[in-house]
Amino acid sequence: MYRLREMDIDDKVCEQVSLTMLGEVYPKEVIERCVQQSEPWSTKARRVRLSTALTLVFFVIAMALWSRRNQCQVWQSLVGKLSDLHPAEPKSTISDSGLSGRRKELGSHCLQAIMRERCQLIAQPSSMPSAFFGRYRLMAIDGTVFNTADTPANAAAFGRSSNQYGPGAYPQVRCVLLAECGPHAVVGLQIEGYEVSEVHGAHRLLEQVGRNMLVLVDAGITSGGFLEHARARGAHVLGALEAGAWEHLSRQRRLADGSVLAWVDPSRHGSAQYPLCGGMWVRIISYRVTDERLGEVGKVYRLVTTLLNPRVAPALELIALYHERWEVELVIDELKTHERAQRKVLRSKTPEGVRQELYGIYLAHYAVRVLLAQAAVERELDPDRLSFTEGLFELTEMLSLALTLAPEEATEPLLKRLRHKMAQHVLPARRLRINRREVKQIYNKYKPKKRQLPPPEPFEPEEQFLDFVDLLDPLSPELPVGGP
Repeated sequence: MYRLREMDIDDKVCEQVSLTMLGEVYPKEVIERCVQQSEPWSTKARRVRLSTALTLVFFVIAMALWSRRNQCQVWQSLVGKLSDLHPAEPKSTISDSGLSGRRKELGSHCLQAIMRERCQLIAQPSSMPSAFFGRYRLMAIDGTVFNTADTPANAAAFGRSSNQYGPGAYPQVRCVLLAECGPHAVVGLQIEGYEVSEVHGAHRLLEQVGRNMLVLVDAGITSGGFLEHARARGAHVLGALEAGAWEHLSRQRRLADGSVLAWVDPSRHGSAQYPLCGGMWVRIISYRVTDERLGEVGKVYRLVTTLLNPRVAPALELIALYHERWEVELVIDELKTHERAQRKVLRSKTPEGVRQELYGIYLAHYAVRVLLAQAAVERELDPDRLSFTEGLFELTEMLSLALTLAPEEATEPLLKRLRHKMAQHVLPARRLRINRREVKQIYNKYKPKKRQLPPPEPFEPEEQFLDFVDLLDPLSPELPVGGP
């Protein structure tokens, strides 16, 4: 039997708020330590009134979990039922301006510190083998932008896009994230202005990369300096090459699996911000797809990797593996489409508030992903077979119940029940994604949608990507491997 939370008449409601379902992910003592060590909260002595630092951190995370509610409604989701259980009639409501003021006092540094300490790698080879390639843990780096409120402060701090038709509608903030491909866990985050290239954030995120990791990146990030930086950290890289890059290297040798071992000379231009200092050997793999649903038929795609042994990493396996990089795109989709319920603009009207809100969004996403990974391991499933949307819904419903129950008795049974409910929402086996790069916009580099034409036929569940791939000879890209 569960027991309702008991409170004395002198207890403050805000001190009773605890996201018990997230206690394993974000322990109370860790949050309190990060808050006390951060600016500006630690520079001023404070009295407990209607909110505490711990409650405010929970509130910022809760704003991401209940993204459709305004600030006052989110606050009431945390304290409303507790107020009803209180033996007195305490004042627990805070106005919208009051919540904004308390968020300003809290700042974003403490949430950044919490993310660095608690958002760690999840997958283990024994329980989640799909998160690894041999002994290498699969990681991915990619960037995305969020629209912020159109205020002078946000515009000055982050900037906005523009083209020949004028400036963009909203200031935009760029987030570059390091994600674990298997469980979709974001373990690193860089927040920059719109005009700062994601290349800079990618290099800074490499400081969180270690040995026996394989980092998957797209062509916009791949460079000699990036490969060298990753190898210095003990990691390996698999990335796409832009058209024309490294096509005429002087020292090349064809390998048995159809790839080419090539020497990349050190950077000659002193203006390069991330130069290749010492030169290095890389493997280059060329291929093309035979089905227009997967890409442009006849176009030569090229990959580069620092895994030089074709026996450890055959070319065809790397071609199939590179498409695991799409997992980071799905992470971004979970954040922007499902967790934020397609809200177009962030709430915050100040740069510090934007950073705080973004850390709250990523902390909430990580918490959901940890619980989904635990549920998947218990059911012996791949984590990406469990629905993120349903998992988020089950968590928010369970949080509302857990707030009213005595945490010392309810936490473990509720967590077990939550994982069981999450494991019930199993998605069908994923098919190959269709590359229909067409959107309904007036000015866009992609073709407009052809409403009169039916969409492409979906792939069959048993069809694999390599069924539609021709491996090419990189020294003679027009010829398939083994051709005349």
